[in-house]
Amino acid sequence: MKNESVNRIKGLMKNEKYIEKKVNALSIYNVYWCLYELRERAQLPTETVLKNDSFCKLQLIRILKEQRYSVRSLNIFLEVSAENSIPLPYVKWFYEDARAALWLKMVLENTINSSEPIISKSDISIFIHDVIFNKKLLVLNGEIVDGNSDSQIAFKKITLEKLKDAYLLSRVNSKDIKWLTSKSNSSVKTNHIYQYMNKLHDLNNLRRNKESKKKNGGRKTHINKAGCQQALICSGTIKFKETDTAMRLCHILASLDYWMFDTYWLYKDGDFVDREKANNRMLFISNMEDVWNSKHRRDRNKIKKNQGMDLTNDNKKNLKHLAKACGKTQREVLNDLVESAYSQMRNQEIKLSPSFPDQYKAFDKITLEKPSSLPSEHTEREVISEDTFLTKDKQELSSDYDAESVGSSTYDNEDVPAETITPKQEVQPFQPFYPKVSDRKPAEDKADTNTENYNQL
Repeated sequence: MKNESVNRIKGLMKNEKYIEKKVNALSIYNVYWCLYELRERAQLPTETVLKNDSFCKLQLIRILKEQRYSVRSLNIFLEVSAENSIPLPYVKWFYEDARAALWLKMVLENTINSSEPIISKSDISIFIHDVIFNKKLLVLNGEIVDGNSDSQIAFKKITLEKLKDAYLLSRVNSKDIKWLTSKSNSSVKTNHIYQYMNKLHDLNNLRRNKESKKKNGGRKTHINKAGCQQALICSGTIKFKETDTAMRLCHILASLDYWMFDTYWLYKDGDFVDREKANNRMLFISNMEDVWNSKHRRDRNKIKKNQGMDLTNDNKKNLKHLAKACGKTQREVLNDLVESAYSQMRNQEIKLSPSFPDQYKAFDKITLEKPSSLPSEHTEREVISEDTFLTKDKQELSSDYDAESVGSSTYDNEDVPAETITPKQEVQPFQPFYPKVSDRKPAEDKADTNTENYNQL
């Protein structure tokens, strides 16, 4: 008896190790189908196959061990589970694509009233899981229903294949939305378009309203607000946060894809395609792009206005011409102009300010005597220019002038030399200034010109 119990324990341990080995070798997708099979056999504690990727293998191992599955019974179980499952290629088109999953959510919400809220990417994953393992989808009289069937897996495969065909035909051409999916300003652009699609639009008459507006000379025609609707589908149950721009973009694209669902559901080659609906969708995408371009242009002009001065159109053209003529950038030309103007202003301020600010007041206090009626013998010598005194020999200066003769000389205010009293100068207007040009001809030497004029005199 003891040997039998030992052998039985060893057999159980061997089976448990085999269960662990086989289950751990399965993919997460196949593990859920094993749980699905246990539910069909009433061996799963819950009525639904819950999504819990971290512990689903542990859950399956625990149940199989509790049910005392042998090696043979386990292999049979795995074979039956594989036969009663849906292969991954049937669901891969929305299993690995959030955009397609949201499109499927829109279809099911408007057919079987699948109203579970989606506010994050994890909610999308849960929705996908429930569609595959918990919902019983089949097509009945051209409509999608969630009902029981003796061969529900077979019907579900057919339903998913038809939904896949409708989705691929309804998708918006990637070229038409390239401006929307580009990475430039992606977050701001996505949020702006998301808000725009949340507004009410006359989606069924966009082309007609545009043509009517042209006939009325560009004036807006009356639009019946009762027929307007949101372009963002299922906005009541699908609500992504402003920071989750990736999922918002998927919601936008899925809504545009769903626009043509009715046209391509159960579509066959040669069937009539609603071209008016297709044209309305293309026009709406064009309107979306115009709305974004206007928003982008306003933001760009606002940034420019905050960063610097806004030049007039004429000055912009003139600045461009100056930069081209000088062989410089527009920034360099502006800097040269400002520097030249400021330097000229500073030079004039220096000329207007005397070295000794109180010198005029000092001269006012000096009492000037009236000139003598007889000409002084030193008068002509006093008016000799300062340059002549500098060239005289020191001995001549001491012999020609003495202290008494200089002290007794007097002048009227009109005859006082310029070196003695400095008159106030008038403010000179700014001279024209130009940016420096590399090939500009050098100016004539002023010293040579002054010498020539002096010689002529």
